[in-house]
Amino acid sequence: MKELVEVTRKIKKKRREGRSSRRKSTTSVPPDIISEILSKLPLKSLMRFRCVSKLWSSVSTDPYFKKSFQAQSSERVSHILVVGFRESDGFFVLSLPQQNLQNRIHSNGSYSCSQPIDSYRMEHAKHRCPFTIETESVHGLMICFQKPNKPIVWNPSLRKLTPLSKPGKTWKSIRVFLGYDPIEGKHKVVCMPKLIYGQALDECKVLTLGSGSAQEQWRKVETIPDHFPLTGDNNGFYHARCINGVVYYHAKGDYHRVIMSFDVRSEKFRAIRLPLETKSWRMTLSYHGKLACVGFGGHGRILLMIVLEDARKPKWSSHQFSSLPDGATDDGELIFVGTESLDMIYIDPKRKTFRRIDYSHILDDFRQRNGLGDWPSALKGFQFFHTETLVSL
Repeated sequence: MKELVEVTRKIKKKRREGRSSRRKSTTSVPPDIISEILSKLPLKSLMRFRCVSKLWSSVSTDPYFKKSFQAQSSERVSHILVVGFRESDGFFVLSLPQQNLQNRIHSNGSYSCSQPIDSYRMEHAKHRCPFTIETESVHGLMICFQKPNKPIVWNPSLRKLTPLSKPGKTWKSIRVFLGYDPIEGKHKVVCMPKLIYGQALDECKVLTLGSGSAQEQWRKVETIPDHFPLTGDNNGFYHARCINGVVYYHAKGDYHRVIMSFDVRSEKFRAIRLPLETKSWRMTLSYHGKLACVGFGGHGRILLMIVLEDARKPKWSSHQFSSLPDGATDDGELIFVGTESLDMIYIDPKRKTFRRIDYSHILDDFRQRNGLGDWPSALKGFQFFHTETLVSL
């Protein structure tokens, strides 16, 4: 009997020692190693792992970690963001995988995708207060509106909408651009009053996005006078693009159409003369990491794409295509979206490759679950390259 009691005591002692050693091994992992591990995770997994311990939560909310996570966002596979609206109660978001474009197979083929990354409904936008998306996704953030003079910053990955203060008390309606400085890792909102066509712009304000009380106030910056921005068309044409720390948008100068550039870091404007005098430029793209304008020339008979090869000279190259693309990848693939279903076709004009990816099964399930009606009328638009960010305002 005594032997049995002694054996039981030893077993319990070993169990206590084992639990103690496990606790020590858990807490002995250095915070910098934890930070390195967490920085490699997708944002959705990172948010779950914050609940593991107070240490993990503090590491993942540290400003230095957020900056590191943001810097590595370009190495992660980007998402296709699909936004749909239902008139009665707001809008719905579907995030799709981008099918690893950088390591694609350089041959023709068709593929299907059956699993979304995420989908959810936002309850902030109601029918009585229309919700509009004003900018492209710029390093994980977008600018939206519910009121014409009060911009809202939207982080789709965090499912968070944050209203900004009014940039001008007398500005009844405003035009905004969103830029990102990859060197300092900062987002900036560029804002100007929306004018009647023909009026000259003479005032501009900029807001650097921060976190909490550290957020800065709107401040005036010097702009190029006597130009009228040509952006924000309902069909998505002339939307501004932020490429390598520079925001580009179409504008009307004294006598010519120009491209205005805004360097996000230096906050300086510059006018770039377009090589062709045509009013048929329909959209702007990021093509091979450079600004591209797509439109019709030759009295509307030829579809042209001009690419800004050197902004200082300026130097443009010209290309002809048979169909108007819906987007482009940074490594040169043109994206075409099907009119009847969510088929996305990727064509590389230089390599002469063709890929077709079918997302229709995901879309059909998405529409049916949320009562969004028929494609394409239920969908508001696409963001072809959305990356995740922890930026919170």
